[in-house]
Amino acid sequence: MAQRSKKDQIAEAALPLFLEHGIKGTSVDMVVKASGVSKPTVYNHFQDKSQLMEHVLERWLQVQPAPQFQAKSAEALIKELNKHWLTAEACRLYGLCLGEGDRAPGAVRLFLERYDQPWRAALKIKGESLRLENEGIQATASHLLLAMIIGGIEALR
Repeated sequence: MAQRSKKDQIAEAALPLFLEHGIKGTSVDMVVKASGVSKPTVYNHFQDKSQLMEHVLERWLQVQPAPQFQAKSAEALIKELNKHWLTAEACRLYGLCLGEGDRAPGAVRLFLERYDQPWRAALKIKGESLRLENEGIQATASHLLLAMIIGGIEALR
């Protein structure tokens, strides 16, 4: 089995920290402790937390399922939104991008281009096949997302 790189080890340890504490609230010292590497090793791989966040998202995106919906009705589509697209972890990342996007603009751009936009495109296609108005179904998805971010993700599950 291939050994993971130090860079990936650091990113793997940083994801839960960013999700729990945010970008500002996650210190490099916290990442050092969680990853088991030295501070110079972190800075050898990442110039700053913005770069680290971008690599964290790159790794996260690699393991996400391809956007697709199988629903046969609008009600089933809403359930699929929650199960496959608007997962608890994804909603936390949306919240992080909305709340602290100015701290890691490259990461936000990456997240929107490679996660949000493909899911919205798949939703549009599925909505058309179900004869749903695109604006309405997109608004529904956005409202669900915002409700999960604002009201607490677990409260809506």
